[in-house]
Amino acid sequence: MEPSRIKNPELAAQFDEGQLAWYQYVTPITEHYARQIAQRDYRGKRLAYWGHITRQITMMLALKQAGAEIVIGACNVDSTDDVGAAYAVSKGISVFGWQGMSQLEYQENLAIVRSFDADYLCDMGGELCVAYLDKTPPVKGALEATMSGLHRLKKHRLPFPVFDWNSIPLKDLHNRFHVGDSAWPAFSHVTGMSLFGRHVLILGCGAVGKGIAERARDLGAIVHVTDLDPVRLLEARHLGCDTVSLDEGIGRCQIIVTATGVEGVMSEEHLRQVKPGTILFNAGHSNREIDIDWLYQQPHQRMKAHIERFDIGKTHLYLLAQGSLLNMAAGAGPYSSDQFDHYTAVMLLGIAWMFDGIPDNISPGLQLYPAHLEREIAELSVKIHSKS
Repeated sequence: MEPSRIKNPELAAQFDEGQLAWYQYVTPITEHYARQIAQRDYRGKRLAYWGHITRQITMMLALKQAGAEIVIGACNVDSTDDVGAAYAVSKGISVFGWQGMSQLEYQENLAIVRSFDADYLCDMGGELCVAYLDKTPPVKGALEATMSGLHRLKKHRLPFPVFDWNSIPLKDLHNRFHVGDSAWPAFSHVTGMSLFGRHVLILGCGAVGKGIAERARDLGAIVHVTDLDPVRLLEARHLGCDTVSLDEGIGRCQIIVTATGVEGVMSEEHLRQVKPGTILFNAGHSNREIDIDWLYQQPHQRMKAHIERFDIGKTHLYLLAQGSLLNMAAGAGPYSSDQFDHYTAVMLLGIAWMFDGIPDNISPGLQLYPAHLEREIAELSVKIHSKS
């Protein structure tokens, strides 16, 4: 297996140890489990991780200190913090990813990570699990964190258990309240714009879409929601949002947000219909919710960091962060690291639980993340925050 592929190993010198100490302070739940796990004996455990490489990746150091061998790959072409990646490499973790990868480079990195003889996987998007389907013997278990990944995995027969933590209540809370709370600060950081009085269209009223819609409403936007599920549309009305068809929303709104977890929801047909000057960004996992392959064939120019203008016939639009999830990929986030505390704790504790031995009665295929682990994290969170 070839050595790490990152932007620049020397960037590790820019990692501020004081910042790490502060991150540990504001994420007490993750830090609680990291301290415990670092004292265990995980020698011989081999983990392949396919996810966002932010400075929060330092939680993996607990597994490394316990003796596990870890290989990390970036699950998005634009969401890597290059300083965080270099720091992880300096601590002996193999890392494959950098901000601004091409799709070809992304696929090359996936193939490299797949060549690692992992026993366990931690995946975001399902691509790593699919890449390991034909490994013999199969891996012992995996975690999956996203709706995009679940859509992908349901198309395959899985020879090992994959524990779905996208569908648990703690992840639902994260998707609804934390993603929405971080997406709009990233939008303002990139564009310099507020939402007051602006018409905003949200595609998808799942947990992420609801959170983004609620926060936009609180910031003064006139919020429109579209979804294929009439129950979700009814809920959107209870949230004070207008419900529209996709075509109606495109015709009314100045800002369009995709939050479906499904690729291609904003197709060429829809992109041709936007009002001149529409701002378009994605908040879902996949950077293909918007048809960027077609879009980048149109005349376009860079306006400023993370904003590009595309001319489409008689109309034009502005795309943020190349269609990658804005709160992670625009060089400004993630905002509010403490809001990711439950997220990283669920992931870290789930990995350790697999390392400790998956029960023999658990079958291959999609399985729900262990409820007792989720409850333990929630109880610890209530206890910690009741004291603050």
